[in-house]
Amino acid sequence: MVGVTGTDARIGRLDTGLALLAWAAVEYWLIQRADYWFWAPDWLAVFVAWTPLLIAIRRIDPALALGGLLAGTYVVSLLSGGIAWPLVAGCLLAVWVLPTRWGTGTGLVLTAVLAAAPVLVDLKRGLLNVKVYPWLYSRITLPDGSTETNGGLSKAAYDRLEAVHWPWWLSVGIVLYAVAVMVLRRRQGVVAQRRSPGRWVEDLLAAARPQSGAGPVLVLTAAAVVPLAMVELAADRQSGNWWSAPGWMPYVLAFAPLTLAVRRRWPAVPVAVIGLAALISYWQTDIVWSLMLALALALFSLGTAPRSLAWSVPLALVVLAALPTIAELIRYRQMILLFPTVGRQPFDLDPDGRLRNTIYDEMVDRQWPVSLSLILLVPLCAGIAVRLYRRNRAAARREKELEREAGEREAEQVVLTERSIIARDLHDIVAHAVNLMVIQAETGPDLVRRGEDDVLAGFQRIGDAGRRALGELDRLLSALRDADGVPDPQLTPQPGLAELRQLVADVTSEQLPIELELSGDVSAPPEGQQLTAYRLVQEALTNAVRHAKATGVQVTVNVGVQWIAVEIVDDGVGFDPDAVGSRGRHGLAGMRERVRVHHGSLEIDSTPGAGTRITAWIPESAS
Repeated sequence: MVGVTGTDARIGRLDTGLALLAWAAVEYWLIQRADYWFWAPDWLAVFVAWTPLLIAIRRIDPALALGGLLAGTYVVSLLSGGIAWPLVAGCLLAVWVLPTRWGTGTGLVLTAVLAAAPVLVDLKRGLLNVKVYPWLYSRITLPDGSTETNGGLSKAAYDRLEAVHWPWWLSVGIVLYAVAVMVLRRRQGVVAQRRSPGRWVEDLLAAARPQSGAGPVLVLTAAAVVPLAMVELAADRQSGNWWSAPGWMPYVLAFAPLTLAVRRRWPAVPVAVIGLAALISYWQTDIVWSLMLALALALFSLGTAPRSLAWSVPLALVVLAALPTIAELIRYRQMILLFPTVGRQPFDLDPDGRLRNTIYDEMVDRQWPVSLSLILLVPLCAGIAVRLYRRNRAAARREKELEREAGEREAEQVVLTERSIIARDLHDIVAHAVNLMVIQAETGPDLVRRGEDDVLAGFQRIGDAGRRALGELDRLLSALRDADGVPDPQLTPQPGLAELRQLVADVTSEQLPIELELSGDVSAPPEGQQLTAYRLVQEALTNAVRHAKATGVQVTVNVGVQWIAVEIVDDGVGFDPDAVGSRGRHGLAGMRERVRVHHGSLEIDSTPGAGTRITAWIPESAS
């Protein structure tokens, strides 16, 4: 049987590579078809540029990826009347993994519904054209009697957008492909991994967590910023001085945020590259906000970088200080290297009789504001604050771990010390008394020859030595009692299920009523299983008295055929089972160990303020 695993919650490098290939193709389409999408709402162009990135999450949520890619394909048809084949390829990749999440039947229905959506939406194609290009239907009549649109599009482009519709055969082809995929995947024995809404959110959050280095999420994030810059720079080309720059320059500047992909491994690279791109664009169009966003993100990453602040902070300060400094120092010779067209502009005489290049003067007067560099210190400081917070949190976790380990070592040392004391006492006192008993017993033959009185006196001495040994043993064993005087369960006679009623009666009080429900043949299970069940109840009641502050306890013991089921429920203050070991309470560990010996199972369900439920199942067959 084929299924999906928990590792699918991470974005794979293969899917990331496929998404970037489709993204690059769509970006190339945006550059080539700027005459179309430029006159449409900017957010549509950004949406189209983002949709290829959904290929990266096709294993996590193929339905979401398929729906988004189909929507992007349809918007491309609105913007240019063509088919975005890279997005169609992404749809096919999403359909391939759809059965692993939804099953073959549900996957086929989802594909059919999503593929039919563009066909149904296209019934209102004319209305959509008006929404996308609200001025398309506003024509002007030329002197020769012909008509022309006044929306900025050519007449041919306008006619094409009116004539082209969504190709219905493309939706049919996707559905037929889905049928073939579902048949093949069913033969392969694919089993869908159903997910609750909570698990769905967890998978998306897990996919969003960046991996170390230039991980997939970092690359996809960097790629998502590029369309924002491209659309913004394309709009600025109509009002700024981009005519003075080479045609390729705006697109190179738009792709500068791609360096954010390495912001964790080499955080200085995006700071320098995006800072330079922001400075060049500032000479043309003032502030390009998407580049400012990318630069702020780069500075934040520089602040959070694990490397020493001794170099990251000075580097950021140097870059931010260099931006206004370069803008102040740059002159005509350097400016025409960046913008060659400026060098071909005529020089005019100003009122003072000096030759002036007005275009150059306009550009050089765009000084990078020092206040803008100061504002960009905010994300750097925020990154440093996050870094310090992470370091303090890691130090706190490490300190807590060291305290736990120290507590465990201290507890072990106490046990070893106590054992040494007991061993010494056994050797010095009890062993001495036993040795006297042995000596007295060895003199028995001589005493028999001496007479009855000597024999009786010898036995008396043996009895006295034995009683002294027993007294010392009782004193030493009392050292194994806890601070409340409760004896260690291991030192008492081995009880069974029949003694549970007496145990409950001994612990029950007005402050803590205890109900016992005991069913089945209590004499049937072996002694080992009976003792384990008794100790579980005993430990649970002890915890309820000492720690839980409970006002009631319910004990249920059910003896079945070759098994014992135990359940203890109290209404006390509860606790965190994962944290009790750090406070020196080892009763829960002992309970688990007892049950494990019999290959049984033990569950401890408790949260602070919600009481405690302990359930155990002890089989007889493993005894």
